[in-house]
Amino acid sequence: MRRKTSACVAVAGVVLGLLVLLAGCKSAPTQAGASGEPVTMAVEAVVDLRLEFVPDRAVTCKVTTETEASVRWEGDQSSKPESFRGGAIGNRVEITFEQRVLRVNDNDNAVIEVTILALTYLGRSRETVVLDFDSVRDPDRQGPLSELIGRSYEVEMTPKGAVVSVDGVAGIRDSIEGRSAEHQTALRLLDEKEIRERHEVPALMACEGRTVHPGDTWSNVRLFSFGRMGARAYERLYTLDRVEADGDARLAHVTMKGIPSSAAAQQLHQEQAEMVAAGLFDHVDTYEGHLRLDLDAGTIDTYVEQFR
Repeated sequence: MRRKTSACVAVAGVVLGLLVLLAGCKSAPTQAGASGEPVTMAVEAVVDLRLEFVPDRAVTCKVTTETEASVRWEGDQSSKPESFRGGAIGNRVEITFEQRVLRVNDNDNAVIEVTILALTYLGRSRETVVLDFDSVRDPDRQGPLSELIGRSYEVEMTPKGAVVSVDGVAGIRDSIEGRSAEHQTALRLLDEKEIRERHEVPALMACEGRTVHPGDTWSNVRLFSFGRMGARAYERLYTLDRVEADGDARLAHVTMKGIPSSAAAQQLHQEQAEMVAAGLFDHVDTYEGHLRLDLDAGTIDTYVEQFR
């Protein structure tokens, strides 16, 4: 809620897990219906939203993560503290990698080899670019970030998109020595939490143990921390919007809308009381996303969550 009085407004923008399968990963060519568009299947269709793992099958994916936090003053300029400094900080990371299924265990979990093929990173602090890297540029083919290209690690993943374990990262981290910003960025991209967020599919994880019809909704809770600006919990409401017949493939379309959740209200009230005086910051945000899943191939076509 915006106040009429002068205020410091904090705006946070996060593109969470924009995952796109690149050319060659689609399961079947489109065969349009009479209208030239994919055909929506009957509402009664029951689907199991899950990944299918085929030994030695390889797919190439591109994951983009973009974050930005900005602070600006609104209202009477005469009441703005002299020490106040607005501006924005953030980064954009784009990683292209191959996922190859090494084996499928008896519990249907897959051990997947992930090989990094390309990487771009752009970091900004207010008006300054603090790090600009693109693995395809000749000048950038030296240095710690370039050391990630061609390197592989393994993840064990469930059919519902949860990463159970990460292996093979320690050796890569040990080869990256240094204290520069680029060294620290390379190490952060190899952090287990970062890897899990890169590969996990929350929309499927939240649907564990159930099948769904078009129109069904399920949910989970995510906590966002904004440092001195406090923290907020959001309930992510996922809905199976429709299932389309696209040629020989069935495509499930899932939408997501995040709403402020009271699940962690008491904890957040205590944390925010210690962080910042109430009313000092206003949050301006929306939280939405969508998933398109090929039900027959068991592969993700597109998955994106955006917090702004």
